[in-house]
Amino acid sequence: MGGIGMGDRNGLDCKPGYGPIAALSLLAALTCPETARAQSLLVEASADFDPDLGCPILAVEFAEPLDLLVQSGAEASSQIDLVLREETEDGEGLELDAPESIPAPSSSELGVTSISLEQSGADLVLGISFAREVVTNATMSAGGLRLSVAVADAGDEGECLASLTGEGPEPEGPELDGTALSEPDVDADPAETAEDEPAVDEDDIETDFADARAAITAEDYDLAIRLLTRILNAPENSRSAEARELLGVVRERNEQFAQAEAEYLLYLERYPDSEGAVRVRQRLDALTTARGAPPEPLREVAEADSARSEAAEEEDEEEEDVPVSPDLEQPAPPEVTDRRLADAPEDEREEEETFPKLEYSGSIDSTYFFRQGTTRFTEFDTSRRSVDDFVLQNSLVTSLSTIGSYETEDYLLSWRVAGAFEIDFDDDERNFRFSRLYLDYDPKGTELSLRFGRHLVRSGGVFDRFDGATLSWQHQEDISSHFQIGSPVDSVRDSLFAFDRLFYGLSVDFAEIYPDTDLTIYAAEQRVGSLVDRRTVGFELEYEGEWFSADAAVDYDIYFDRLNYARVSGTHIFKDRSTLTLSLDFVQSPTLALSNAEQGQFGMTLDDLRDSSTLSELRQLALDRTTASRSATLTYFRPLNETWLLNMDATIFDTEGNPASGGVAEIPAPGKDYYASIGVFGSGVFSETDVVSASARYADTSSSTLVLADASYRFEPTEQWRLRPRLRLGRRELKNTGGTEIFAIPSLNVDYEIRDNTMLEVEIGGRLSRTETSTTRDNSTESYAFVGIRQDF
Repeated sequence: MGGIGMGDRNGLDCKPGYGPIAALSLLAALTCPETARAQSLLVEASADFDPDLGCPILAVEFAEPLDLLVQSGAEASSQIDLVLREETEDGEGLELDAPESIPAPSSSELGVTSISLEQSGADLVLGISFAREVVTNATMSAGGLRLSVAVADAGDEGECLASLTGEGPEPEGPELDGTALSEPDVDADPAETAEDEPAVDEDDIETDFADARAAITAEDYDLAIRLLTRILNAPENSRSAEARELLGVVRERNEQFAQAEAEYLLYLERYPDSEGAVRVRQRLDALTTARGAPPEPLREVAEADSARSEAAEEEDEEEEDVPVSPDLEQPAPPEVTDRRLADAPEDEREEEETFPKLEYSGSIDSTYFFRQGTTRFTEFDTSRRSVDDFVLQNSLVTSLSTIGSYETEDYLLSWRVAGAFEIDFDDDERNFRFSRLYLDYDPKGTELSLRFGRHLVRSGGVFDRFDGATLSWQHQEDISSHFQIGSPVDSVRDSLFAFDRLFYGLSVDFAEIYPDTDLTIYAAEQRVGSLVDRRTVGFELEYEGEWFSADAAVDYDIYFDRLNYARVSGTHIFKDRSTLTLSLDFVQSPTLALSNAEQGQFGMTLDDLRDSSTLSELRQLALDRTTASRSATLTYFRPLNETWLLNMDATIFDTEGNPASGGVAEIPAPGKDYYASIGVFGSGVFSETDVVSASARYADTSSSTLVLADASYRFEPTEQWRLRPRLRLGRRELKNTGGTEIFAIPSLNVDYEIRDNTMLEVEIGGRLSRTETSTTRDNSTESYAFVGIRQDF
């Protein structure tokens, strides 16, 4: 979308919200024409499942694209820290004004207790706490907006843990010696298996299988899952098929529906012609029909166990492939959409599931910001001195966010509202902002869904927020299309649904067009009145392999016949867990559009300019006001040990100039800018929960040369307190004036948990600098403080 830019960010929490009352309070402010600053970087967290890994997934979404550097530690832990970065134009990295957090998804499989984002030197650290020790693996989406963390219980012996540790019997990627393992042939004769394949101990298999059934009878599903998984991790044996089916059943009864579905699918893939295939297919169909409703307890399995206990040995000898239990052959009746309700007593059914259902959650925070400074200026020739005191910020910001849903038997209606209200005490101004305000409508039994309102999209030719609607249609399991229509949003200060520009486009997503490869193609147009603002086509390609990942994107404006955006990026993971990433980018800024011609025209609109200029002249003005830039970034990360990580990166940034036209002066090309950094990140250095970060950065731009040292330390003296001191020291050579600036930026952030879900946040800091040229000296002192309180609901 032309003219869609990245707004400011104030670092305030943007977490799921405060319920319908709070939502209505924000909606009442929609008539206010202006808003304050943008939303926080963290958006929301949700639970998902990866059938390829067999793992539950924690999905964290961000408001701006970030790069995942690396996560700390490879061993089991109840706390992980993931280092993130977003480079800014000055190469110094993103700065948060305050730590952020979002509620953890209520998933017992994930067991996440808290999710927070905070500054650590030049980088950001996403801290995730778990209720138990886990092994994790994190990956970032190609667009940098979604982080997926696969989670395996450290005490589990299942497929998920084996996938993450590389110790499973069927790893997807190459072994450490570079050779790949092929999937075993389930129909092969045991005598034809590899010579080094371990022999199957049938006695152990039968013991584990009997113990697993006993655990099911006792409703100890966790133990049953571990025992059945151990059977499946062994070479193919007489119980493999039964164990695979029963594992799906147990996971289904344990309310692990996604994993159960994955087990059923794997069964059908490996045993398509077995007697149990029909039964498993029926169970899979029933599970798909009733997905989302927890099944009844496993009492039919227990009854079946009791019924066949006397003849179990005889049956096992006569027929190896009998069903696990006769009762397991019967799928849920098609007309029943909740099997738990089907088996529950009538007087309990209404308590178990009633419609309509209303659910919501959220948080609210209020933060006071104050920043002031003093400048002492000395002129050497005249010895003239002056002192200037000033207040940079004196405001109170209250932010509120809600997510919720209203469900009936026919549809699911969900919403998200994220906004804030700011009072500026110096200017006596009161401003609202809305970064998100939308409704999702999902009719049951259809493949359609609709989102309407202000929402953020960064795919399919949409580069930022827009006010409007997105209609999605899932044609097939791996093909979906999205039609979008609305007005682009340059800033969260923009009025809702201004529709000064109209955007509409269609995109089609193809999942797995090739193994581990997804493709999106799109076409879009944007208009201003009767004029075409931009008309674009493009594609986005993403590959996610075991040891290599890559993405590519191209956006071409066929109205201007110019390339608007292109990106190619690839990451290789080495055997020692180090990574090397190369990214190449071409960007038109702002996004190429006819409305760019309005820049520098003293408030004149395209309609005004159209009266005095031809369409060809307007197109040329738009091109003259659009700046093309190219960049190449090479990043290397390596874990030095279980505590320390090393990070190095280098960037070359080349920006073109803008010619003089339409009364706007020429902007010469600044030339090439160079950035480089090296840093270390330590987790659990002096205690289990502390974090140490230290880095050195270098930037050589057209205006200055900067050397910056940055160090921070986070520690928790008690469970309620968290402290983060930080110090930055820098020296900048000013090329235009020939001067030198030396500065220091100390700060201290303190978090105190008043009680569950209530947090007090305080930060104090300042900036001391001295700038000298051949004729002047400038001593500046700034100090700031913010105090905030956050309540989660």
